[in-house]
Amino acid sequence: MGSRRRHRHLGPGQHHAQVRAGLPASPVGLVMTTKLSQIRTELRHRVAGLPAHSALPRERDLAEELGVSRTTLRQALRELLDAGLVYTIRGQGTFVSDTRIAKGTSLSGFTEDMLARGLQPSSKLIVADAMVARDADASDLGLPEGSLLYRVERLRLADGAPMCLEEVHLPADLFPGLLVENLDTGLYGIMKDRYHVQVTVAQQMIAAVVPTRRQCDLLEIPPSAALLEVRRIGYDGRGRAVERAVSLYRGDRYHFSLTARRGEAD
Repeated sequence: MGSRRRHRHLGPGQHHAQVRAGLPASPVGLVMTTKLSQIRTELRHRVAGLPAHSALPRERDLAEELGVSRTTLRQALRELLDAGLVYTIRGQGTFVSDTRIAKGTSLSGFTEDMLARGLQPSSKLIVADAMVARDADASDLGLPEGSLLYRVERLRLADGAPMCLEEVHLPADLFPGLLVENLDTGLYGIMKDRYHVQVTVAQQMIAAVVPTRRQCDLLEIPPSAALLEVRRIGYDGRGRAVERAVSLYRGDRYHFSLTARRGEAD
């Protein structure tokens, strides 16, 4: 004996509730969202590589180049405008904001600096190996020549754009097993959490330098660009030299901010 299937009629608004509860969304909407995300990422990457106050191409030309509608492009540009990455001048166009990061004398790491500015930090590990301390390394770290060091070279990025190339040398006896750690994360965090070593004071020297071809390739800058080189020796609370680092910052993305005070005798 067959059973009769009972049909329940949906009341007003119930169909939409089912859609919100998990029925497939419109493919057109998904495509548009994905396209906008791609264009936003592409524009952020382009803007990060341009000098401050550079003009972006005309809206029509940029939309054609990226293969999107002008409506989608305007939405992506509006998000960059809201983020402070670009600014507009009526009748003239859209320009790159001066978003160089002010690096002061605090000992915050790259990851902390970027997060504080609403940027997403990431790292690309280039070299992680062991080496023997010679000359400057041995002298700066207060070690006998021939002591074992760990070398970590990383490219530091913010929102996917190269910002800094750093090479750090660390005494191996203070950080056993360091090379098996996830060095794509913040190194200061690993030093503190895993080894209970924290840099509390540092000596730093800052200079403007001309990039090598390798540095240009990694930082995605032209040979004519200037780099800010920061050489640092970091000490822990016991006065031990625990790191020797050389960081190369893109001059178009960073400036250093220092505060000077006049002494009483002056």
